[in-house]
Amino acid sequence: MKNVTGSLQTKRGKYYAVLNLYDHTGKRKQKWVSTGYEIRGNKKAAKAFLDELLVAYNKKQQAALKVISKMKHPEQFIKEQSRIMALPLFLYIEEWIDHSSVKLQPTTIDGYRQLCGGRIRTFFESRGTTVYDLTGEDLNEFYAYLTRQGLKGASQQRYHGLIHSAYSFLMKHQYIDSNPCDFADRPKAEKYRGAYYNQSELTELFRAAKESEIYIPVLLAAYYGLRRSEVLGIKWSNIDFGNGTIRIAHKVVEQKVDGKYQTVGHDKMKTESSNRILPLMKEVAMALRRLKLHQDEQRCLCGNSYVHEYDDYVCVNEIGQLLRPNYVTAKFSELLKENGLKHIRYHDLRHSCASLLLANGVPMKEIQEWLGHSNYRTTADVYSHLDFSSKEHSAEIISHVLAV
Repeated sequence: MKNVTGSLQTKRGKYYAVLNLYDHTGKRKQKWVSTGYEIRGNKKAAKAFLDELLVAYNKKQQAALKVISKMKHPEQFIKEQSRIMALPLFLYIEEWIDHSSVKLQPTTIDGYRQLCGGRIRTFFESRGTTVYDLTGEDLNEFYAYLTRQGLKGASQQRYHGLIHSAYSFLMKHQYIDSNPCDFADRPKAEKYRGAYYNQSELTELFRAAKESEIYIPVLLAAYYGLRRSEVLGIKWSNIDFGNGTIRIAHKVVEQKVDGKYQTVGHDKMKTESSNRILPLMKEVAMALRRLKLHQDEQRCLCGNSYVHEYDDYVCVNEIGQLLRPNYVTAKFSELLKENGLKHIRYHDLRHSCASLLLANGVPMKEIQEWLGHSNYRTTADVYSHLDFSSKEHSAEIISHVLAV
């Protein structure tokens, strides 16, 4: 491989180091790296930055050549590297998704396929962008395109995360020495603050939902702060009425199976912390006992028409069919509208549970464990704006100390 060369260029009032990178076939690719220096009075510093960068890149290249020379079959590595580098970007990402599917959640795989087959393919295929061609500037233009499409920062971050992960795989296996995502401006997202119901609003909701088939899903989400997939994954075998516990260890999601969306159950939860055993509260236990009696009656009434495939699931309809996630969401929205209740999402019942716990002095660490978050920071980031009681305590202390 040829040595990496470079020069200083200017763009938008700043100096950039433009590197000439060469693959084993001699094909050149330019990479623009911001020096961070503005043009006026900083040429010497920018030149020093370029020189240091060239030294670092050539050291990396020499190290890569040493690694290849020690391989048992370097020609196979170079052949595979050439194949991957020449792939259209969207085709490589599809390959990476297939390769990574064994360790990804089914819903994550479906989501990645939609991102890749949709806007990633639309944008980069028209430009003929290959894996080798992609630069940080290309990605910035892609994010600008997503903005024009009406996507907010949080949605754009999903695209950034997918592309970054696909290229991280190439770095790990030494096919490339840097990730183009690291030279792009990562999309910024405004922190989402979910709506929530207070105690009186939840009481009103329970009253309105009493005769609805989603009464139990509403109750479980509000009392336990469960995710929708966790609510629908509750089984009768997870409930111990004698010892008063309920185990969260199964989930139900909608995913593509043979090209069609189906409702599927999984024992693999979102994170290890999602597996948890919680106390079975008196009000919930009473509602569940009533539901169990009703389901037993329905089996007798429906006879052969009753679906027995989901007998162990709590959240089924009148003929034993498993409630679909999207159906629960739609019915919840209808329930609020029909009863003139404030609009929130079904998932906001989880936020409502957390807000009530915070308002009543439950420490954030305990809320983390209750909700099944994998780490404390997630809970703190999502719910810190609700933790007003701690601010009141701080105010009392400052007021006392500074009182005159």
